[in-house]
Amino acid sequence: MRPDTAEELARQLELDLPRPLRLVAPADCRSQAEFLTYFDDAIAVLQTEGALERAAYELAVDSAAENIDYLEVRWAPRLHTKRGLSIGAIIGAVLRGLDAAPPTSFGIVCALRQHSVEENLELVRAAGPYAGLGLAGFDLAGDEASWPAAPQARAFEAAAAAGLRLTCHAGEAGEPANVEEALGLHVERIAHGVIGARDPRIVERVRAEGVVLDLCPTSNWKCKAVPSLAEHPLPALVRAGVRCTISSDSRTVAGTTLSREFELASTEMAMTEDELLRCNLTAYEARFGG
Repeated sequence: MRPDTAEELARQLELDLPRPLRLVAPADCRSQAEFLTYFDDAIAVLQTEGALERAAYELAVDSAAENIDYLEVRWAPRLHTKRGLSIGAIIGAVLRGLDAAPPTSFGIVCALRQHSVEENLELVRAAGPYAGLGLAGFDLAGDEASWPAAPQARAFEAAAAAGLRLTCHAGEAGEPANVEEALGLHVERIAHGVIGARDPRIVERVRAEGVVLDLCPTSNWKCKAVPSLAEHPLPALVRAGVRCTISSDSRTVAGTTLSREFELASTEMAMTEDELLRCNLTAYEARFGG
């Protein structure tokens, strides 16, 4: 979200938070777990329908200004219930905001690894009525090193039955086997998958199954999934035939834009224009909505 919007909402809600708000993760984060703490202040101000709708609208406007014509927005509705909002109200507010401005946008709800299976099943039940009405997918996110994905299999099965496409955050912390664990949930895409690139057997399985990796270079680097941008596995994965997209993760927390991520892929990773185009075409081919 826009930092100035976050500051304004914090004043309106009279939140007792240090100023300026802690919104952008630094380059010296020690881990994914530390990186995730930089979402806390933004989540604190996004606890009303108006705030959620506004943030979604502004994200769509800012994306359109960057020449993005298709956008998928992931967020975890259960994190926005602290002031009494229902999950349905939260989903509705975000979808209204996205619908109010170009580009063509769809939502992906994120369950969280640290939440119980029953809590994530409740999320699916609330999200199901929005499937095909602006909501396109179901995801699992959170502290990967501390919480496995496999116990959430029932939530993934329920989401698929509700008509939501499946993806999972994996391979940004912990072991390469985390990516294989995500594959066992019958996902079409994996958010990141970077650490899985260390194991040639897992890379070959991802390629053979046609699963798409949504890679976010700046975020991967700040989470310490890669030691440097120059050592990011994106170019090698593309050249090995793995279907990859270039994505921004959180524009605010990562401190980037999609244009910047493509620029880094070119300048820091020496990817060719044809390879960058392939990533962009893959994003269109693998989209969950539209």
